[in-house]
Formats: sequence, C-alpha cells, structure tokens
Amino acid sequence: AFNSATTEYSCTVKNNISSVTVNATATSSKAKVRGLGAKDLVEGKNTLPIRVIAEDGSEKIYNVNARRIAGIASSIKIFGKTFKVIDAEPTLTTSSNNTNDESGLYASTATNTGNPTYYFRGNVENNYVSFAGQIWRIVRVNEDETIRMVMTNGINNNTKYAFNSNNYYTYMYYSNSGAKKQLDAWYQANIGSKTNLASKVVSGNYYCEQAKVKRDSSWTAGNASMTIYSSYTPGFKCESDGNNKGIVNGSIGLLTYDESIYAGGYYKNYGQLNTNYYLYNSNIYWWMMSPFGFDIHSSVWRGGINGDINGSYIDTPCSLRPVINLKSSVQILSGDGTKDNPFVVE
Repeated sequence: AFNSATTEYSCTVKNNISSVTVNATATSSKAKVRGLGAKDLVEGKNTLPIRVIAEDGSEKIYNVNARRIAGIASSIKIFGKTFKVIDAEPTLTTSSNNTNDESGLYASTATNTGNPTYYFRGNVENNYVSFAGQIWRIVRVNEDETIRMVMTNGINNNTKYAFNSNNYYTYMYYSNSGAKKQLDAWYQANIGSKTNLASKVVSGNYYCEQAKVKRDSSWTAGNASMTIYSSYTPGFKCESDGNNKGIVNGSIGLLTYDESIYAGGYYKNYGQLNTNYYLYNSNIYWWMMSPFGFDIHSSVWRGGINGDINGSYIDTPCSLRPVINLKSSVQILSGDGTKDNPFVVE
C-alpha cells in the first residue's frame, strides 16, 4: 500500500510483459505529478521515477523499481563456445527411467529469482573442465551467469567419509556435518590458499540443504515438511524449511537431489543400472547435500556405483564430489569441453 513517507516500491513482472502503465494521483489538487504513462521495460531492473511537485515548487520523487524476469535464450555461450538450448520439457519423473530425453543443455525458470538457469542433462560429452589439477563437469550456468561445476571424482583420491557421526535428525544437514569440514579443508588446501585459483571462484548463497524429499511417508525431519520422492516435482528454488535450514553460503558444497534429477538421475533400487547421464561414476558412492529423512537414523541422498540415486545413513562412508562456482568473467586457456580436450581454466 502507498505511504507518502515511503519513496521506494518494487515489483516483479514476467518476461512477456514488455511495458507497464504508471498511474498516480496527487492527494492535493494543487500539486502536479510527472512521470506517468506507458513505460517500456528492459530485462532486469527498471527504475520508474514519479515526481510530485507541490504548489510551492518543492519536489519529492517516488521510485517504482520494476524487475522484468529474463527470457530463455535459444543458445548461450560457455567459455566462448556456443551451446544450443534444447526447446523441450525434460521428463522429470523421479521414480522411473527418464533417459529417453535428448542429451544436452536445457533451461529452467524454477529458480529463486525467476531468471533462467541453463543445465546439462543426459549423456553430455562437451562439459568437461580442467581446474585446480582436477577434472570437473559443468552442471549449469546459474541465474547470475556464474558457472557451476562438480568434480568427476571424490576428494583425496576418492577417500570415503561418513557424512556425520550423530544420528539425530539435525545432523542430516550439511551445515552441521563432518562432510562440510572435510570439504572446507580440501578447498583451502587446493584452491583457497592459491590466489590465482581462488580469484576465479565465487563465494555466496549458491548451496542448498533444505529438506525437501524423502523416501517413505513414515520418515520424519523434525519440523520440516518433506514430500515423498514419487510425488515430488524437482526445482532449483531453495528456501528455509521448518527447521530453518535452507540456503548455505560458501565457496564449496555438494550437489542437491534436485540437481541430480535434472542431470538425468532418478531413484532406483540397488543393483539397477542408470549409466545414461554425465554424473555416473562406477567407482564411487557419493554424498549429496540433500537430507533423505529420519527413521531410526538420519539419512542423506547419495549417488551410487550403478548410477542410482538413493539414500544412506549418515555414518555410511561415501566419497565427496565437491561443487564450486566460477565467476562469469573467467577465461579459458584452451579446450573445447570434450573429455580428451577439456576447457582448461588455470
């Protein structure tokens, strides 16, 4: 509601809204109002000033900040290479084989900002990156155009780590975990302590530990409300759950359940194969960042050696595949993103 003491107002409109009409009426018949009428909107922030001129000539400016959500591009560039965006909706079922989708780059606006994120899905063969002495796979281009990557293998030569040692439900959260301590230490030793590498990594609210998805309806998560996996619709949005756990600020983290589903994974029983997506690694079980729920033990989602997505008790040893985000301004030295010729960022 309007308040004469408040001079800043904000609103968000969809991308298909290219203009708005500004209307305002002065409370005094002797005052004049300027800045009204039709206004074109660019993508992003638009500041629309409204000037109120009093009878004595004094002015007061009220700003309407209208943010127009960005549209989905038909193609984007990553490290200078053009990637076509697949104009199709992927099969995001979480309980059946969904690997008939075309492999490549997709887009989603199911994000906190409403702006698109561009993510790789399926048997992608051109998202390899060499950085900090390791091979990574590009997961997606974030809404702010930073580049999100996951390491192909686990830290410290695929060493296995318990996610945590305490079985109370709060210990299925990454911010409370031993896994976080291990990743933070690895990051500092391998990237953070090296200025030329750390300067390329962006730190911030890029990670999510929200409790969203559980395996069975009987599983609990304290005050958090979780949806059984077979009824769950994935999304990149992250918010605080009933336990006040959600966005995690940092320079390093893990993949979420949602990101793994978007990449082409899906829940499978032990022993069933899913080799048709780029996160598949037959050598390791690897932790995700997403809580799995609590029955008699706390559990967290993880990827398996058969390409399956399932959950494990937090005291189960699994590898840690770190996730980092590179600044959008980062340049490559060479490479085309293929396995034999990865993008080289050093």
